[in-house]
Amino acid sequence: MKKILSLFIILIWAFCSMPICVNAQTINDKLNDNISYTFNSKTGKLVVKGSGDTDDYVNSPFGYIGTNIKSVVIEKGITGIGARLFKNCALTERFKIPESVLDIDVTAFDGCKGIKEFSVDIENEVYSSFDGILYSKDLSKLIKYPSAKNDERFATLKNTTTICKNSFRDSVNLKTVVLSSEIVNIEENFENLGISVVGEIKTQNPDSSHHHEPIYKTVYPTCSEYGYIEFTCRTCDVKFITKYICPTKHKFTEKITPATTESDGHIVTVCTVCGYIKEDKIINKIYNASLDYSSAVYDKYQFSPNVNVVDSSGKSLVQNVDYIYTLPLGRKSVGIYTYDITYLGNYKGTSRLLWFIYPQSPIFKKIVLSKNKAELQWNKITAQNDGYEVQYSTNPHFILDNHYITVNNKNAKSLKLSNLKSKRRYYFRIRSFKNVNESNVFYSQWSRIGTAKIL
Repeated sequence: MKKILSLFIILIWAFCSMPICVNAQTINDKLNDNISYTFNSKTGKLVVKGSGDTDDYVNSPFGYIGTNIKSVVIEKGITGIGARLFKNCALTERFKIPESVLDIDVTAFDGCKGIKEFSVDIENEVYSSFDGILYSKDLSKLIKYPSAKNDERFATLKNTTTICKNSFRDSVNLKTVVLSSEIVNIEENFENLGISVVGEIKTQNPDSSHHHEPIYKTVYPTCSEYGYIEFTCRTCDVKFITKYICPTKHKFTEKITPATTESDGHIVTVCTVCGYIKEDKIINKIYNASLDYSSAVYDKYQFSPNVNVVDSSGKSLVQNVDYIYTLPLGRKSVGIYTYDITYLGNYKGTSRLLWFIYPQSPIFKKIVLSKNKAELQWNKITAQNDGYEVQYSTNPHFILDNHYITVNNKNAKSLKLSNLKSKRRYYFRIRSFKNVNESNVFYSQWSRIGTAKIL
């Protein structure tokens, strides 16, 4: 029984320590608290994301999927690639390195025999890639030659002065490296790799007395393409690149298309030289503008409801940054008040909000009955009031048999109703009103409902 229980505990532990699977094709897991990864088993794509440096390893944390990884994308935010991070990921063909990576350990790609290409973001200030090869930014250091590159022979660039340790390790097809005269430092041990190394092979003219008449042509770099200086002899066919010129940096600027109430806006980060779009950030459109409360009841004090504006994602816009508005004058008396909102910065356009102050409701005091008659009594409204409206009906919901009487006297406190039907139950309610102008009459809420059976 103890053996069975122990086995059960081991199985539970093994299950809990497995990476989290979103579905059969995708694996999500963490390298540390700040860095995680996603692997798609269908495409073979591994994406490493987060911030900071990865840890150093004795064996790659991707060992359990290593032979299934076809490409690696390291996202912006990762600043260092630690020792043996991708050790023995033997079939990985491509590595994409962002501008944020500032340090790569020389053992990071040990045992990666399938590499065909490195791709480095042009904005990276420490590393670059040329012809799929990983270099320092200025091409002076050759850091890693793609192990599975098809060429059997490789000649170093005129720019390159240093060949780094492990730069040609695990190369599958390469047999010969031709060193230019500019090479001054070789850290790689070519003898142990079985790769022959020869000095620069210069083109010789059959006529030993011939002297080249040089013509130098400069092809200037662009934001994303290398330029070069080309040597050509005026009198013979000798032609070669003397030096490559690193790409110039993109000159980015932000072009803003403000969001409106009708459409999303955009913040586009674009190079002013070549037009390359680095980022297109969506500004969510303005979804709703509202006040803390849509109306109030007159109470002689000034009202100041707050304005709230949200975009289509639910984010609140910031007053005096994203919008401004001016409080309408007054905001004490019964009437309509207009809030005009003007949008700023990343937003454009206007919104208009209407806000209302209504009269106070009268307090229904009592009903005094007599034969076929009823006298309604209430507390009068002393301010912002031009009169009252009385409604009565034999229906408790005031749906049928409705009667309205207008009392154009703001000081009235009662109303006598006659010709009511004896033995019938009636329902009564009262509200006050204020004539704001010729076209607008504001009514208060109805009072409580009073009821009585007529004598």
